[in-house]
Amino acid sequence: MINEFEKKLIEIGKIDNNRCGWDTYFYKRRNNEFDVSWGDLCLNYNSVPYNSDVCFVLTSYWRHLFWLKASLLSYRLTGKFVICAYDNPFKAWDMRNTFDMKRHMPRRDHFQLAHCFVFKHMTYDSDKRFGSLWDMKYAQNIANGFNFKYIFLGTTDCAFDNPDGVDKIIEILGDGDLMSVSSSSTSQATGSVHSNSVIFKIDAFNKVMDYMMLHFKVPIIGYGCKNTDTMLSEAILFNKLKETIAPKQPIYPKDGSVDHYCCYGQPSTWKDTLGFHNLFAEWITAAEEGLEPPDKKYVDDFDDYFYFDESDRNLICQYYKTGDRRYLYRWWDVNRLPETNRKNLSIESYGKEPIYKKGE
Repeated sequence: MINEFEKKLIEIGKIDNNRCGWDTYFYKRRNNEFDVSWGDLCLNYNSVPYNSDVCFVLTSYWRHLFWLKASLLSYRLTGKFVICAYDNPFKAWDMRNTFDMKRHMPRRDHFQLAHCFVFKHMTYDSDKRFGSLWDMKYAQNIANGFNFKYIFLGTTDCAFDNPDGVDKIIEILGDGDLMSVSSSSTSQATGSVHSNSVIFKIDAFNKVMDYMMLHFKVPIIGYGCKNTDTMLSEAILFNKLKETIAPKQPIYPKDGSVDHYCCYGQPSTWKDTLGFHNLFAEWITAAEEGLEPPDKKYVDDFDDYFYFDESDRNLICQYYKTGDRRYLYRWWDVNRLPETNRKNLSIESYGKEPIYKKGE
């Protein structure tokens, strides 16, 4: 659970730099609205990696900027140490101007919310495979320099509504080595174990990473096409790790199988305990199936929804901005599956006046 000092630091991060200077807020002892001095920061915060036994390792890249702020805030509010391993976007043929920098890099608000940002060396080919694995490796090496007992692996296109639930997740883990948000494993056999939200004991995390790097360091044919989910299951078997299976799995409503992406925000151990949302999966599912999109509180409206593609800025972002459901209805129609059901109509086709109530 987050302490009061950490809460104050999050609020301090929201200060408008043009409104005050550091000497106004912190050099003069306790004359600010947060009751925090420069001495408090030095004495109570410089050793923050030693203040928790849980470290979040969060992989991220520029496509997560849509919800990076809300995602990082939810992880930070757990009171645990947060490392954001952000994929290096500086390929030689990209990032030619300040627009590219703004479009692909975190901003001040993001850097205030993670305790630590990690930028790996440049990697190529699939960012979701090679990039995220090397992000994890860099963060692992930092985490192993401290006294963490648990690693909570996650991604920044997910968020918690109930950050205080992390300690309960550790309690459910019990004497197991790891537990995932979703798994098709049984007590008799290891199945598919999803890697986008997993709690590990530190030794188990290191064994899994060693296995992955052994097979992925040089992406030979046969392993070059594998992802972290496939290799996580293999690593569990190879290292004979004890997997705790979350008591309630997210179930795909159409066929009763395990929904590894939690596309509908459905009940599960992670949802019940942490208020877990896979924002990207819920976003895509909402667009394709005509469902309500993720709540506005998760969406970053920075610079008039700058991080979104033009099509989304003109439709779903206008819904978030105005509350006019005509934009939502058109967003559904241009993204609906199957593609043969898609329609490209004018906003006025859904009504000449704004629609603010569901069902109108």
